[in-house]
Amino acid sequence: ALVWRPFLLWLLVVPFPVHAVSAQTPDGRQAELRALADTLSGWIIERTGYSETELPDIQFKTQAGLAELCFPGFSHDLLPGIRGAYDARSVVVYLNTDFDSDSVLDISYLLHELVHHFQVQNMPSSNRASKAVMEARALRMQTEWLEQRGLTDAMEHLGVDEKTLRILEASPR
Repeated sequence: ALVWRPFLLWLLVVPFPVHAVSAQTPDGRQAELRALADTLSGWIIERTGYSETELPDIQFKTQAGLAELCFPGFSHDLLPGIRGAYDARSVVVYLNTDFDSDSVLDISYLLHELVHHFQVQNMPSSNRASKAVMEARALRMQTEWLEQRGLTDAMEHLGVDEKTLRILEASPR
């Protein structure tokens, strides 16, 4: 499983073809998510120096929908749980339908996908060639955010370790 982890992690930032959205959000929940995304975006901008950009749409997909979006054609039985994905082509963050806006861990997955949005919007395409490096940066920011909120074992909760992050960061592509 550890061998698959770096491969699976960077796939979450790859643009995917998007079909019909399987689970739309009610207006009240969408407003709450927009406010949350605004706050998280401010945190990201403060730490990265990225320019402000229009926020992506935020939509929900079931676990099966996320698995098909991220890993089309793969057996879903072999896949890890997917908490979110960013589609750069349609500029949409997809979250699992069981997203809980009161859960610090769930919010961190929204933050992670927003980091990818800012990476894509602020970096020339030549700098986006290393998906692994982009994934490592998003994971480091997610970990930092969680630790600031008192989650001391953030990497463990995210299923990542320092060695994996260093391998991703050293990846040439």
